[in-house]
Amino acid sequence: MKIAPRGHYKTIIGDEHPNVRIAFTHTPMHGVTRLNCDSALALFEASDDEFAEYYANGLKSGTMVVIVPHHAENRYFKSGELFFTT
Repeated sequence: MKIAPRGHYKTIIGDEHPNVRIAFTHTPMHGVTRLNCDSALALFEASDDEFAEYYANGLKSGTMVVIVPHHAENRYFKSGELFFTT
């Protein structure tokens, strides 16, 4: 099975869920809300895209999750650091 290019899931999900992101569970996540993956999983399973199986397997196995980021005022946090976009 091929590993999908970064952000390729957005082409499969399409415009139906513009704020939804797929994240790996091994990475610490701050400033996000975790969502139920059933609707995204259904989209991946119904898709004929070559990388859809990669995302479907990741969601089923628990190595990937569906999230929505909720950043405040363009500030991004990462493990004790503060980044500003100015």
